[in-house]
Amino acid sequence: MRIGYLYNLHAYPPKGGNHTHVLELVRGFLQQGHEVAVIDDPTMPEVSNFPGDTGESVEAFLEFCDVIYVRIDSRPLGSWEHLKRAMAGAKDKTPVVWEINSPADENLAFSWLGGRKAGTRESWLRWLKRWLHAARQKPAIIREEKVRRALAKRVDAAVCVSSSMANYAKTYLGIEHSVAVPNGGPLISEGEIRSRRQRRINDRFTVFYSGSAIYPWQGLDMLTRVIELAKIDAPDIRFLLAVNQKTGSLPEGANVEIKERIPRDEVLNEICRADACIALHPDWSWTPHGVHGSPTKLWEYMSCMTPVVTSNRGQMAELIEHGRNGLLTSDEPSEILSRIITLRDNPELAKTIGRNGWELVQEKLNWTVVSRETLSIFHQSIQHRVAAPNSDVRCSVQRT
Repeated sequence: MRIGYLYNLHAYPPKGGNHTHVLELVRGFLQQGHEVAVIDDPTMPEVSNFPGDTGESVEAFLEFCDVIYVRIDSRPLGSWEHLKRAMAGAKDKTPVVWEINSPADENLAFSWLGGRKAGTRESWLRWLKRWLHAARQKPAIIREEKVRRALAKRVDAAVCVSSSMANYAKTYLGIEHSVAVPNGGPLISEGEIRSRRQRRINDRFTVFYSGSAIYPWQGLDMLTRVIELAKIDAPDIRFLLAVNQKTGSLPEGANVEIKERIPRDEVLNEICRADACIALHPDWSWTPHGVHGSPTKLWEYMSCMTPVVTSNRGQMAELIEHGRNGLLTSDEPSEILSRIITLRDNPELAKTIGRNGWELVQEKLNWTVVSRETLSIFHQSIQHRVAAPNSDVRCSVQRT
């Protein structure tokens, strides 16, 4: 199969979860014997890259494709010229499948979360500034959703990163046949995990966090409150934070260490060496879709057989069984710290939770499964288009 993958990024080497998602899917498609073409990404290895600055290039891309796969995130489709050209020029027999990662209103996260500190009372003036910031963005968001609905009329199926996004695709975009396929983690063997753990130096009970220090939905303000509380209630616990960049809002103290811009392989080393990993996600109360993401770092934590503490909402609450393959928590710092202390004081429980989480990734939440299920949807969409190339009825997608 020839897969045309549109994602509007320079994705290699990966710098974040969106880059990792693209890279892992491309690798999965290639490993399973398919060809992949992209537009305007000369960084991606082992694919055919078509420049995106000419109509002739887009036409050549369309000639290549058996299926067109499009990454949809919070970035506007209205200004994505080669996407509009590709969808307008797609042949009747060529299905279009969207990979839906977020609605347009994800951009309001900066309005409602940016600059806020969990547990800190906010003045009415500061709240008003947030409201005005959000209000200025809403017209563009409404326009973007209209663009999405118009383009979605040509979409055969949607691969959605969460059940929330599958509902969004059906209800808001009108893509009836939408399937939730969560993100995955890497497949790491027990032997490799042991090898990485043997290089551990620090003997203190260590809690590891990876993510960005500038994106407010990463929950760093929540973790900062936990770190402050731990200075008093559990001073023996060490917090290791791997961030893309340092900011003035990062926590400080004898119980916290910051590492900046470390390579992904070193991140995996630190996850394997940690005693617990943490992924906190604040509520998205302003959007009807709620917390709709699929946290890549959570599945990477579990890939390394390290027990996780994560927020009891969204996809985390759907996929994590509390006390079995992870620990779910509220936003209260005392409860979050209590979950961490439970793992510290019950090493056998921590070991069991870590193994169960690893087994969940091995069986279901890995990139091989994600690429395989995505390919299954491609095959079904192609079969439907071949059978009824001019039909307006989209294919019936079955998740394998």
